[in-house]
Amino acid sequence: MKNMQLDGSGGPGTVVGVNVALSGTLKDQNDIIIYGMVDGEVFSEKHVNVGETAQVKGPVRGDIVTISGTVRGEINALTRLEITESGKVYGSILTKDLVVNSGALIMGQVEMGERDEDEDVVEKEDSDTENEKTDDEAEENEQNDDFDVDKKPLGDNGDRDILGDDNLEPDEE
Repeated sequence: MKNMQLDGSGGPGTVVGVNVALSGTLKDQNDIIIYGMVDGEVFSEKHVNVGETAQVKGPVRGDIVTISGTVRGEINALTRLEITESGKVYGSILTKDLVVNSGALIMGQVEMGERDEDEDVVEKEDSDTENEKTDDEAEENEQNDDFDVDKKPLGDNGDRDILGDDNLEPDEE
């Protein structure tokens, strides 16, 4: 790893070279540029740039994150995430602003927008609303009761056992 000025602020940043493989947590208050392999967490208070030759296995967090290589793990870009045409993301994405260039690959969940400070409250509200049905959904479900996959079709006599499932037991010898 080299320390050098990357953001013009006078503070050093961290560069992981093409021939470098790291395992563990990579944390810097300044910019991080990765060209090699990182197996672990990557955290920067500023910009994280995953170069075209880079492979990261683990969570990536930064204010601004740019992905040109491959990331297998959650990405949390506080302000902005850009995935370039060569970028590949296998994992969930959390960001306020997302730019995806043509040719980029995302395999995972994307969550965008402003987030509340207390994520527990947001998660609880989300789970409550998932369990509630709207009036339209309830009416649609009532109309589709005849097509419920958990029920067997009705036979001529109103019995749901039209296939003779009671005869499926093995013969006694």
